[in-house]
Formats: sequence, C-alpha cells, structure tokens
Amino acid sequence: MKNQQILAGTPLARDHELANYLHTLAGLLDLEMYARARQFVAELSGDPAPERDRAPGRDPAPERDHAPEPHPPQERRSEPLLHALLAGKRAAAAERGVTLRLADRPAPSRPAVASHDLVTVLGNLIDNAVDAAAAHPPAKPFVEVGMWAEPDATVLSVADNGPGVPTALRAAVFREGWSTKKAPPHRGRGVGLTLVHGVARRYGGSVRLGERPGGGAVVTVRLPRNPPVAAGAAP
Repeated sequence: MKNQQILAGTPLARDHELANYLHTLAGLLDLEMYARARQFVAELSGDPAPERDRAPGRDPAPERDHAPEPHPPQERRSEPLLHALLAGKRAAAAERGVTLRLADRPAPSRPAVASHDLVTVLGNLIDNAVDAAAAHPPAKPFVEVGMWAEPDATVLSVADNGPGVPTALRAAVFREGWSTKKAPPHRGRGVGLTLVHGVARRYGGSVRLGERPGGGAVVTVRLPRNPPVAAGAAP
C-alpha cells in the first residue's frame, strides 16, 4: 500500500489494522454501499477514487446511499464507515454474547478525521471493549459506540459494561505490550490501545480512560479538526 501510515509498524500492529479494514470493507459490502467501499479501498491504497466500471451497453446497478433495514435509523444517517464497522464487528461480538450498539446521539455524516484513522481508533477500541465485556459478562454484556462533533474536534467514544479498569492501571494500558489478557502462542498483545494513542497524538488530541456510569469502562478520544500534522502523515 502506498500510504506509509497504513499497515505500518510491527507485524502484530499490521494484523490489527488489516482486521479492522477488512471488517469495515465487509460491512460496506453487506450494507450494499458499493461506491463507498471502492472509495475506502482507494483511500487505503493512496490512489485516486476509481471510476465506476461500466460494461458497454449496460447501465450500472443502482447503489444505495444508506444502509438497508434492519439497521437503526441513527446508523443510516451517520458516517458510512461508522456503521459499516459496526456491521462488520457486530456478528463477531454476538458470537461472544455481547451486543454492539450505537450511542443514542447524533453522529456527524462527515467527520473531520481520515478514514483509516477513524477505523483504527474505533476498531481497536471496540475489540478491547468486546474482550472486556465477554470475559467478565454481566447479565447483558454490551458495547456502546459514540461519535459526535464539537466546534473544534471530532470525539469518539467506546463504552462497555465489563469490570472496568482500576484507577491505578489506567495510565499503563496505553503502553505497548501491556495487557491483562494472555497472549496466544507466537503472538503478542497490548497493541490496539497503543495504536489508538498514536493516532490521538498525531492529531494533537487526547485519549481518556474512565469509568462508565453504572459500571464498566469508557474510552474517549478527542481529535482536533486542525491537527498539527497532516492526518495521513507518519508519526
């Protein structure tokens, strides 16, 4: 891929990123958002948006500009990548008994965040939240994803009703290699939150880990609209 920021870093980091990109692409295709899927692939590859293929004498198939039912109305109005990522992650979360849902607040249709950064932040936060909720399930484990616009920033939030993170450990979770989960053979852990922290730092933004009202954890990422470094630049 031409964009050096995409899939850069360690093999484990590349695994994380590739999984998130594939979940998003699968979600776009599942939601029949074919034009946005092609645009997303073009953005990842660093190429101009491809023109639609059209066979001589044939009209192209109509393309949806919103998600088909049964997805909730608030998802159909929000940034396509947001509910495509939710669609891609939802089945895997459900297999582990976790409900993945969108917060009940308006999400911007065009957030001021590069596509791959949006997917990196939300994809990794969702994965960690699902792990937390599934490993220590309450009666109805869930993960709630939010995105909203402030005058000078885009804010991303992922909350879960798992066990939460003790105050004394909250600063450590963003260090590379730190994890409460046992690493599988020949692989490491503790990469996802490090990637999230790296995106926030590149935007001149912030990441805050706190306690969710009612129990659990919530991570809030604030990404300024005018970052000090171009969003696609390497950190």
